[in-house]
Amino acid sequence: MLKKLNYISIFILILIGISCKNEKKNNELNSNAESLLKIDSLNGYNELANPDKRETYTISEYNTDNPEIKNIKRPEKTIIRNLTIDTTQAFGIWTQDPNGPHADFWLTAKDFLVADYDGDGHMPYILDGNKITIFYNDFVQKGTITSTKNDTLKIKWADFDVETKYVKFEN
Repeated sequence: MLKKLNYISIFILILIGISCKNEKKNNELNSNAESLLKIDSLNGYNELANPDKRETYTISEYNTDNPEIKNIKRPEKTIIRNLTIDTTQAFGIWTQDPNGPHADFWLTAKDFLVADYDGDGHMPYILDGNKITIFYNDFVQKGTITSTKNDTLKIKWADFDVETKYVKFEN
């Protein structure tokens, strides 16, 4: 139990450290997101993880020997525009399981940080109105934010038939 608390404490300290860095407003970006996307590349091996049978992409130059897989185009930084949701309610640390050992992700104005991710968990995203597009290392996930009320974030992911409910992660 003590070991579990140590892991949670370390995770929270890392999240706090990241949040203290300079967060700039992204609303100054122009509305043409397509022009802001670029082909991203990693140095070295990037294992493609796809447990949900999503369409996969590769961003590793190391893996470009497969002509059937294209590199994903992704923004260099997060794009937020035309908001129809309250980001003060949407930004935060979220989990599906409030009794679980860690959060699922941390949504900030800068990026979508995946907890317990192999490698760099910082993912750029586009939030346009209530539509969110997250650019993972090996796939793109799209969803619609349907609610941000009462410390609850509800997202209808395009790949799933049901709405996913997240609650604020309490440490």
